[in-house]
Amino acid sequence: MTEAIWTYARLDDRGIELVQEAERTLGADYVVVYAEGDPRRDLPAQLPFKAAPLDESQLECLRGLESQLGGVAVAYRLA
Repeated sequence: MTEAIWTYARLDDRGIELVQEAERTLGADYVVVYAEGDPRRDLPAQLPFKAAPLDESQLECLRGLESQLGGVAVAYRLA
């Protein structure tokens, strides 16, 4: 069994608009969408931010974004 390699999702213009809307809605500094991908496009070892604390309705917003974009979405705040 091989481990999944996670990279930044490739988003079209509509996907970028959805992410920006989620950032505004959640009050997050960044929302990042990840997808299984090419191991040559590895993520940096350490990101300069931490996961944003979210309530249940905010988590539901991220789940909707994940459904629309087919990836895993995480809301971040600057560390």
